Amino acid sequence: MGNRKVCVSEEDNHRVQASAISANTSTQTDSFRQKRAADQAAATATAKDFFQTSLPFSNGQHTRMTRPAKKTLEGPMKRIPMAGVMVEFPFQPYPAQIQMMYKIVQALKSKQNALLESPTGSGKSLAILCAALAWREHEKRRQNEQVQKRNEEIKKEVEAVVERKTFTTTVDLTGDADQTVAIEKQDTLASTKRVIDLTISEDEDDDFRPTKIPRVLQQQQQKIPTTKIEEDDSDEELNSLYAEMEKTNQSTRIPKIYVGSRTHRQLSQLVGELKGNTSYRPTMSVLGSREQYCIKKSVLKAMDKSEECSLLVDAGRCGFYHRTKKLIADHRLRPGGANEIWDIEDLTMIGKEVGGCPYFASRGMAQLADIIFCPYNYLLEPAVRKSMDINLENNIVILDEAHNIEDAARAAASFEVTDVEFQILIKELNGVLKHPQIIARTDLFEAHMNLLSMISGFQELVANPYGTKLSRDSYEEHISIWSGKEMMQVLDDKNMGRDMHNHVLRAAFDKVETHAEECDSKESKSRRDKAEASEDSEKEEEGAKREEDTARKRYRKCLSKKTQRILEGIFMVFGYLYKEGCKFEEDYNLALIRQVNRTKSSKLGSIWINKLAFWCLNPGVVFNEISTKAHSVILTSGTLSPLNTFASELQTEFPIRLEANHVIDKSQVWIGSIDQGPGNVRLYGTWEHTSKFSYQDSVGQAICDIVETVPYGVLCFVPSYSTMDKLIDRWKQTGLYDRMAERKKIICEPPGSGSKKLFERSLEEFYSCISLAEQKQAMPQDSMNGALLFAVYRGKVSEGIDFTDNNCRAVVALGIPYPNFKEVTIELKRAYNDTRHKRGDQVMDSSEWYNTQAYRAINQALGRCIRHRKDWGAVILLESRFTQARNVSQLSKWIRPLCEAHTFYEGALGGLRSFVEFRIEQDRLSKQDGQQQQHGLDNPIACETSVVSLDSGADCG
Repeated sequence: MGNRKVCVSEEDNHRVQASAISANTSTQTDSFRQKRAADQAAATATAKDFFQTSLPFSNGQHTRMTRPAKKTLEGPMKRIPMAGVMVEFPFQPYPAQIQMMYKIVQALKSKQNALLESPTGSGKSLAILCAALAWREHEKRRQNEQVQKRNEEIKKEVEAVVERKTFTTTVDLTGDADQTVAIEKQDTLASTKRVIDLTISEDEDDDFRPTKIPRVLQQQQQKIPTTKIEEDDSDEELNSLYAEMEKTNQSTRIPKIYVGSRTHRQLSQLVGELKGNTSYRPTMSVLGSREQYCIKKSVLKAMDKSEECSLLVDAGRCGFYHRTKKLIADHRLRPGGANEIWDIEDLTMIGKEVGGCPYFASRGMAQLADIIFCPYNYLLEPAVRKSMDINLENNIVILDEAHNIEDAARAAASFEVTDVEFQILIKELNGVLKHPQIIARTDLFEAHMNLLSMISGFQELVANPYGTKLSRDSYEEHISIWSGKEMMQVLDDKNMGRDMHNHVLRAAFDKVETHAEECDSKESKSRRDKAEASEDSEKEEEGAKREEDTARKRYRKCLSKKTQRILEGIFMVFGYLYKEGCKFEEDYNLALIRQVNRTKSSKLGSIWINKLAFWCLNPGVVFNEISTKAHSVILTSGTLSPLNTFASELQTEFPIRLEANHVIDKSQVWIGSIDQGPGNVRLYGTWEHTSKFSYQDSVGQAICDIVETVPYGVLCFVPSYSTMDKLIDRWKQTGLYDRMAERKKIICEPPGSGSKKLFERSLEEFYSCISLAEQKQAMPQDSMNGALLFAVYRGKVSEGIDFTDNNCRAVVALGIPYPNFKEVTIELKRAYNDTRHKRGDQVMDSSEWYNTQAYRAINQALGRCIRHRKDWGAVILLESRFTQARNVSQLSKWIRPLCEAHTFYEGALGGLRSFVEFRIEQDRLSKQDGQQQQHGLDNPIACETSVVSLDSGADCG
């Protein structure tokens, strides 16, 4: 055959390129999605691998996850328009819920922050979840439509450019001048219209499929040597359009929703609302600690569970870790499965069944989750965000029960380290510096030496403090404090100043940290491979662990994870102190604390321990950084008032605000403040007055009268554990305690953060007593008709515990819980606020801040009483200061108009008794009506006869 000459128009060439680039765009967008998932992967290598590849499911094949149709609860969902977003809700929402949902949607649409106060029991959690998830689905559709619209515009522009091109290019492919092949213009124009639409799938935004290029154009694209085609202005225009299309398709991103609360108990309630009361089924995860998730016995027994877990994982000796993929792929956790919405207990149970690690599974699933639940310190603390791979950039942050957010934010920016931890750091650094590989690498050797010099400087400061102008001494504690400028001078003297940090120390820490990560990765890879091939028994694991520990001590190549965490804390503080010209230096104090170590044996005598603390006094240091990154920050609680203080303390604007009313009728609650108790004793609950026997006896008599009037559960809040002990000791001496115990089982909230199990047992005992009283249908005059729980403000009972219905028919409040003004951190905070207030900064002065702390605590406690729309109860303020309007004005909005001041005790008690009798009668009638309705349902013939009689006008009595 002779040579052929193929005549191809340049328009056809561009059409071929258009289709090819469109297909490439699809492929690149798939890659982009995978890369995004990889970037969000957890710190561990295996967690990264989970979502860069397809997951193996039970059929042994790689299956694409498809989102099922929404589940529906009993009865149809209500569809309620909110600021242009359709929100699905399980019932007709209360006014407070409508207000809450509208404000959330408004904030998310405008990318603004919001402060939303809605009373406890008003359905706040359900409103938060429905509004946020409805907006996310709406945003997905909106972005999809935008991409479709722009792609259509680009296709039309491409067609217009192709139409304008009139010349053709002859390309000699084979050298045969006698044979040509022509591609018809209309065919290539038709193919141009096949430019792919890359849009967000309604069902799953992570699925992008490439569109097939017409075969004739694929063939021509392969034959045409692009180097022989001359370009003109239209070529550049087409290339620009192709680039814009690719950019448009890759720019779509739906924000994740991070929902934080104070405790895991509160998070469990939120997950329960999502699972049981909404139609939304997003991909989700619940982040928690190893304390909550770990199922390996040796780790559960360890003092430092994080360190023990890391050692086992790095050594490849945890079989649960290696089966994490199996847990993630379990059919119950997949869309449409029985546990597609799960909590910590669900994941832990399934993890035990399949032998997979719930801790790493929760982190793995968080990478691609639409909504992530976690304690809010996970979102506030920079070190935790880094270790959990939490990225807040352009994502939504919702913090429920956010009344404590100021304290949490200050704590997140603070850091404390003991002299023992400094000694461990120095020992490890010296060990690493002796390793041959470190000696051989000058850069690593110098980096470790620089950190050793820094830690040695801290240890010298602990041993010989100087330059302090403020100190606080007591019998068992001595505190020396450096203010901001004094602190900066001391750091500079110890070669830890701004210049040294910025040019030497920060780089040294980064290099040491990177080296440690590389060492862990290299050492663990071979061990993990061996572990996956055959799992060791527990004894073999323990033997291997001892060998490895010995090797680590003798030949330490890098710092341990525990000491790395100490350095992370120090450099977190340095990062804030030296940020933008040291703008936060006045927001910190450096304190040296010398305390008696009570953990040592008494035979050794009183041994002092030293602690160096960087105390942050400005919650805005951490919080403003978060609000700047996030799409929106929404703070919700039942007790946020006064709202203005949040904006000033957190240094964040909250343009959208709400103070909602309660959903109950005023007949469902009795609220009264009492000026004088029995014996005409003024109920003035200051520290001085609570020490007087007359006050203690009068309050005890009043509580006896209350528990003899109110059946079932009663909560009594006191300012401190010492006050609780003082009162109970007195009542035992006078016989008042025995009188209370005749009607109620008396239970006291255990003190201390380490008393979790004891607290849970106490709570179980409380619930059990209420349940027994319900079974015998106890009345106020009956003996043992419930339980009386004494608790402290800001304690465990005041936060996130469910005291619905008979579990709490009355809340009794003693005193006003002002913080201890003698505590050094409170003193420093008050002085700090006064200094800034006098300077003209928009912050509260010390008195306003101090009052706000007290009233937020009491408002949180009072919210334990009413937990839902049909609940009822009494709020009894045994405090004379609440008979004054200025103090009542500091209470929650729903309480203020209902709070009645009582000068005389007997009148107040009579009103309470009448209220309780009325509510008990209402409960009896409601129960009777319910039984009659159930009887009618169980007897359809009788029901039908009743209906006929009513229609005929007969007497049905």
